[in-house]
Amino acid sequence: METTISILKQTYEVMAGAVSSAAPKLLATAIVVVLGLIVARAAKALLHRLLDAVQFEDVAAKIGLSNALERAEVTLSASGIVCTFVYWTFLAFTGLAALGTLGFADSGTFVAIGSMIPNVVVAVAILVLGLNVATFLSKLIQTTAVNAEVRQARLVRNVAYYGMGTLVVILAVGQLGVPTEILTTGFYIFFAGSCLAMALAFGLGSRDLAAGIAKDTWRTEKEQSRTLSEASDLGDTMFPTHASHKRSRRKAAA
Repeated sequence: METTISILKQTYEVMAGAVSSAAPKLLATAIVVVLGLIVARAAKALLHRLLDAVQFEDVAAKIGLSNALERAEVTLSASGIVCTFVYWTFLAFTGLAALGTLGFADSGTFVAIGSMIPNVVVAVAILVLGLNVATFLSKLIQTTAVNAEVRQARLVRNVAYYGMGTLVVILAVGQLGVPTEILTTGFYIFFAGSCLAMALAFGLGSRDLAAGIAKDTWRTEKEQSRTLSEASDLGDTMFPTHASHKRSRRKAAA
């Protein structure tokens, strides 16, 4: 019994010492987080008013940025994107400051994050412009397919759009320092998995349709081959017709 009581006392003393030593750091971290949230919200509101004062939306509309965002199906406005970017930047530095208070981050971490901001801006620009170009080219491909009387014009457009969109995302992520080998391998895996998924979905979910397409294709190829063979000198030999059968029977009877 005395041994158990002594063990409990030691455990309590260790836990009390750990809490008392960590309490100042936890309190400082909570203060940093609260202040960071307040500063981030204040900076976002102040920047939003400043952009409204200088009529940033009109400038974005004149240079075509607003139309580009609409074509890329971005719900936020140009000023909203800028304010959101600034807000999350403040939150990121707040998180780093909180980690620094707990002893998990140092000045080198702040420098590394600060050096990544230009790359993030470039990645966002590539993403927005690339998706706009993908949207324009996919619509152009659909128009061309419709003019060529292709029934699957919409499917062709979607395949082109998502293919180009995947490449744009890979280029944007590459600006963040992700190794090219990882991006290339990921793209190969994604492409192969998509092809396999579509093949399985078509083969298992549309077996009758697949069989009908295969039969129609085989019948068409057979008819074309027969037509070409009949037009040549070896036509009766390769694909004997009904008339050639009659002639061969008459010769055999004679």
